[in-house]
Parts: sequence; C-alpha cells; structure tokens
Amino acid sequence: MTLHRLSPKNQVTIPREARALAAAVAGAPITHLRGKRHVVRKGTTGAEFRIVLLMTELELQKREERILADGTLSDDQKFEYVTSLNDEMKMLSIDGQNRIVLPAEFVAHLGIGDSKDVKFVCTNTVIQAWNPEHHLAYSGKDAEPGYDPVLTKYLSL
Repeated sequence: MTLHRLSPKNQVTIPREARALAAAVAGAPITHLRGKRHVVRKGTTGAEFRIVLLMTELELQKREERILADGTLSDDQKFEYVTSLNDEMKMLSIDGQNRIVLPAEFVAHLGIGDSKDVKFVCTNTVIQAWNPEHHLAYSGKDAEPGYDPVLTKYLSL
C-alpha cells in the first residue's frame, strides 16, 4: 500500500498517477483542485467510511451538467443536488511541486490522527483520499495486491 505523509501543515504531494488529472487543459496548467468531504458505504456490511474527493474544476462542472441534464429530476431536485454537490466544496491550490494542503476539517473527517498517513486512490476523474486503515477495512485486502474476484471479470481480456 503506497502511503503519502502529511507535513505538519497538512501539505501532501499529489500521487504521480493522479497528475494526469492536474495536467494542462487547453494549454493552461491546473492550479487548483476542488475537494469535498464524502461518505461511502460498503454494500455488503453497510459500514460507512469517510473519504475526501478531489477533482478538477472541469470535472465538477461536468458533474453539475449531468445533474442538470437528468430528465428524471424535477427542477427542485436538480437545485438540491447541485447545491449539495457544491456545499462545503473547498478550493485547494497546487504548488509547483504538485503539493496541496488538506484543510484541517478534511484531515479530521478522515480520522488520520497522529500517523499523518493518507492513502490515495486515483481514478480517471477524481482522487480519493482515505485513512489507510479505513481503506484496508473497506477493501478487505491486505497491503499487497492480489486476486480480486469482483474485478476479475472486468480485467480479463
């Protein structure tokens, strides 16, 4: 498990595999990410895990557009969902060394404690920040990659 350590000021380097998200868009470098506290639930157990989602401004706009374009939602529901999506969203600056500062409320939300370690999971659209212990409990896997029966059918050619 690759962990990233927060500095005493909660600064952390964006994982190398996530830098494509922060790469130049239309010739302009990304100078910030948007972050939001979130809770995921494990379907089989119902357990809740607190994470932080990080995304580009463009990704946030795409998510808003998907909500607004959803014909199954009323105007009131669209307003509610867009408001909820943006509520408590924080702007996190990216410095020249690909570092961001996680606000104290994000660190508290993750329940990191004294270890100051963060586990990042990078997708094509977001970076998920996890408490490493919570990620281990959620995934049900030990620190080494191995056989994953859920993903096997999607990874096979």
